[in-house]
Amino acid sequence: METNRMLGRRSGVVPVNLFAAESEAGAAEYPSAAELRQWAREHLCRAHPDLGRPGPVCPYMSHAIAHRFLWAVFVGGRDIEVRRIVDIVDDLYDLFPLLPPRDPPDSQFRAVLAVFPELIDHAALDTVQRDLKTGFVTKGLMLGQFYPGCTYSGLHNPAFPALDAPLPILAIRHMAPTDYPFLESRHEWIDAYLRIFAPAIPDFVTKAMSGQLVRASASPEDAP
Repeated sequence: METNRMLGRRSGVVPVNLFAAESEAGAAEYPSAAELRQWAREHLCRAHPDLGRPGPVCPYMSHAIAHRFLWAVFVGGRDIEVRRIVDIVDDLYDLFPLLPPRDPPDSQFRAVLAVFPELIDHAALDTVQRDLKTGFVTKGLMLGQFYPGCTYSGLHNPAFPALDAPLPILAIRHMAPTDYPFLESRHEWIDAYLRIFAPAIPDFVTKAMSGQLVRASASPEDAP
């Protein structure tokens, strides 16, 4: 697999380019890579009848695959301590801005995945994502967890398991304007979102924000 040999100083992980030509040819040292690529192409890049909106499950994935903007580290082991996962994610946080492509607008499509193919304690990913999310959001990044059987609902259809995946993954990417619904529960997240996107917030987001502000400020006399 193509790699720029950037080494995580805490964990020793080295990001590899998931869709580089040599990766597509197959690499025995990463046996789960083919499964990950198949899921990205056949699920994330396609529409789903339960998604609740038109278009592919992930609107950015096709472009990222075509231009080889997707990076990954593969970490073996069934029982991985939360501290070890935190070290890996902290390393990827440091390495993320150094991975190609580095210049906008292409850099906005870059993502890096920490993949734990044998991990059995999926709750550890929820814990790490919850504890580290604020640090990512304040830098304009998103940290998301995916794993088999994940029941977190989709944005447009609560019945759609948006984070269900064939492998346990923590994904790092740039924040997008449509991420507001994932950030509305904490003031510091909303502050970061507005700092980055205020000049070009999508209409559906501004309407949602307006509705929430109205509901939050309504007095008891205003209630129906």
